[in-house]
Amino acid sequence: MKNKIIIVGGYCATGKSTFSRKLSCLLNIPCFNKDTIKEVLGDGLSPEDNMIDKKGSNTTFLLMLHIAEQFLMSKKICILESNFKQNESESVKKLSEKYDCECLTFIFKGDLEVLFKRYMERGKRHWVHITFGENSDNFKKYHLRYGIGEVVIGKTIVTDSTVFDEVNYEELYKTAKIFISD
Repeated sequence: MKNKIIIVGGYCATGKSTFSRKLSCLLNIPCFNKDTIKEVLGDGLSPEDNMIDKKGSNTTFLLMLHIAEQFLMSKKICILESNFKQNESESVKKLSEKYDCECLTFIFKGDLEVLFKRYMERGKRHWVHITFGENSDNFKKYHLRYGIGEVVIGKTIVTDSTVFDEVNYEELYKTAKIFISD
């Protein structure tokens, strides 16, 4: 059996975490969400340490990449979810090449103005998460500066989730199911 990995990336507030968790349950394979890992690391520290702000995102990504490598070494499938920055995407791509891995990538994008409003409406999140202030310009600049949503690894499906009700999730789940069964 060939090594396989499913990647779920894209903009903030596009439903990546919800999608990846449901996909994990439907396919009965583990899912590693970068934000969840970051929150667990944050629980071991405190906001006063300021370590998560300084190095948390990079450390969290490296930990997630290490976990993915352990799965690939064991010929097991997993899902990785994050708003992968361009350099992180390149690292995942190198890992997939190292293990001759087939990848299925789901990218969630949308209207950044709508997504910013959704992000702000989420309410208070764990203290480790980035804040953009009240201005959507910082939100937009973040996504564009880091190449968020530009992951192209293996078969890539880009989905506009500006309006959740317009996304054909069943078709996305079906695509993933076919991918892992091939």
